Amino acid sequence: MPVGIIKFFKREDGFWGVISSTDCQELFFHGSELQEGTGIGRNQWVDFLVSTKNDEPCAVNIVPIECPPEHLYRGRVSRFFTDRKFGFIQYEAGEIFFHISDVLLIDGVEYEPVENCIVEFHVGHKANKEEAVNVAILEWPKHEQTFEDYFERAPELPVDIPAPQPVVEPTSVRSPETKNKSLLEIIRERRLRAC
Repeated sequence: MPVGIIKFFKREDGFWGVISSTDCQELFFHGSELQEGTGIGRNQWVDFLVSTKNDEPCAVNIVPIECPPEHLYRGRVSRFFTDRKFGFIQYEAGEIFFHISDVLLIDGVEYEPVENCIVEFHVGHKANKEEAVNVAILEWPKHEQTFEDYFERAPELPVDIPAPQPVVEPTSVRSPETKNKSLLEIIRERRLRAC
């Protein structure tokens, strides 16, 4: 059975699409050829049979499948622009564009790839251009330097230690005549003088 990727699928206007097969053919198909209950969309891998309609080859008996291993690529994210939600993957055939919408969720959560993370993907089409689709993040980049390593290797900063100040003996604020009296006695004497 031949396999291919859905290059285009339009649910409206007649429910039709185009499959790009692995033998480089582009085959028209009608939505009625999808197996019952099959959800399908752009860049989905399918297997199918080839038939003819109006003397033209077309795809029939279309069933979605997982990406065949020989069409699965592995690469490293070379650039990712967080503000614009797209990036590029470096792999054996060069560099290829991808958009955040083509990155698979991990446990239901959308993660943004970062430079040097390892990904797996297959090549799909959008606006007649090849791009990486169904991008799965396999491995986050390893940090070459830990937080502790950074501080251990950081240059020592100079520390200014102030010079010791001379010790000053405390002096009494009391006058010589009140020096030996308690504070309470001083207050009582002042009250008596005020009267």
